[in-house]
Amino acid sequence: MPYRIITISRAPYSGARHIARLVADKLNLAYYDKELITLAAKESGLSEEAIAASETQRSSSLLYSLSILGSQLPLADQVYLVKSRVIKQVAEEGPCVIVGCCGDYVLNSRKDVLNVFLYGSEDLRVAQGQAEGLLPADHAAALSVLHKADRKKADYYLYYTQNRWGQAQNYDLCLNAELGADLCAQLIEDAYTKG
Repeated sequence: MPYRIITISRAPYSGARHIARLVADKLNLAYYDKELITLAAKESGLSEEAIAASETQRSSSLLYSLSILGSQLPLADQVYLVKSRVIKQVAEEGPCVIVGCCGDYVLNSRKDVLNVFLYGSEDLRVAQGQAEGLLPADHAAALSVLHKADRKKADYYLYYTQNRWGQAQNYDLCLNAELGADLCAQLIEDAYTKG
């Protein structure tokens, strides 16, 4: 079955959003990244700020929360469920690129999804984060922020998927962003069109 959807999971500050945008533009696909927050806010009635803030938070146990009848789910779990519905909805609407939000896991029952993971060395990611003004100029402080972001992402992914974040067997294609944005985009495009 040919691919219709590309999910892009990524290490923080790897340049994955730029690469995903290149892929979407080259293949003329709809692009969903921060747009998922807006769509989830519209569907849930929650503010975009609340949804964005809950992205790396998690409660103690989603399965436990779901098993308790009549109780309100924690905000992070509510947001995850809403975003999962939105991801499934946009995937049904047509070919697209979806960045983050455990999209690879949410769409794991579909056979028409190319799941990509983008990573890079700490040096590349620190330089990228600093160039974008997202990490402190001090290298040691930047590494500390990077390590915290990695731990939060790994914890979040494990909590909602019961899988380990960044492990190759969870993806169809893993690329080192140090190859360069254009080559990474080309490799993803090749995999998509030949799939």
